[in-house]
Amino acid sequence: MTFLRSLTISLLAAICIPPLQAQSDFKTAQLTITTIDVPGAHYTGVWGINSVGDMVGNYGQDTNVDSHGFLYSNGAFTYFDYPGQTVIVPTGINDSGLIAGSVGRNPVFGFLYDGTTFTTVKHGSDSATYVIGINNAGDLAGGTGTIYTTKGFELSGGHYKRISPPGSYVYVYATGVNNFGEVVGYTNNGGDQQGFAFKGGKFLSILFPGAMATEVLGVNDQGIVVGWYQQSSPPYDFYAFALKNGKYLSFKYPGTSGTFAIGINGSGQIVGEYTSDFSTYHGFITSPITAAGFEER
Repeated sequence: MTFLRSLTISLLAAICIPPLQAQSDFKTAQLTITTIDVPGAHYTGVWGINSVGDMVGNYGQDTNVDSHGFLYSNGAFTYFDYPGQTVIVPTGINDSGLIAGSVGRNPVFGFLYDGTTFTTVKHGSDSATYVIGINNAGDLAGGTGTIYTTKGFELSGGHYKRISPPGSYVYVYATGVNNFGEVVGYTNNGGDQQGFAFKGGKFLSILFPGAMATEVLGVNDQGIVVGWYQQSSPPYDFYAFALKNGKYLSFKYPGTSGTFAIGINGSGQIVGEYTSDFSTYHGFITSPITAAGFEER
């Protein structure tokens, strides 16, 4: 599996992390979900979308072997690979069309791609630098360290800032950053996985009500957070969710075992992937979700 997908399926103030106060119930979102598949590919994942609807992601024939990049714009695919590498995962695109992502399995390094030139992103001597989110200023969010342990970061103006909630974690990833500097991400300690938001110098934990695991992967300028959660009872399926002001919306592509929301743009369009067998994956985009949608009951 590609590194980010395998992490997906695997498993307070500045002193403590109080849970984000959410309602004990949640609403099922009524969204139109449109499939986005690379022709002839065995799997497709859509990871990022900008305000004009340009999408980026990865595709291939075997998630354990190959991963190639694509840009989907105005109904047409453009394909690209990092020279000399068999694994590339584009994970974000901003309104200038600058694409961010990660390359390789071990070692791993990040990249920026303007459609012509790749720029490498690497933190010091770390053997793994995962770049996952990007905003319009070119600020990046991700994780650095090794493939066995990481700390979250935000890269702004050439300076790395650690984004790691209080506590001890095997993995911390910052996965999204909006244009107001709000950063989201998730922590993973094997059997304990939950999301977080970092805003105004404070961390808030994000755990979908009743879920056994929560992963946060994107945030837009309206503060709508998206990700996925796993049911805590059989059949232990994975559902996509959106969160705004402590209110959750859940959705799932019909008949699937896993639906994963990964990115969201300013219009509220959500992108991600779904699967029925965890071998074949299909990308998707939803109809827009708005802040008002969280209030409708």
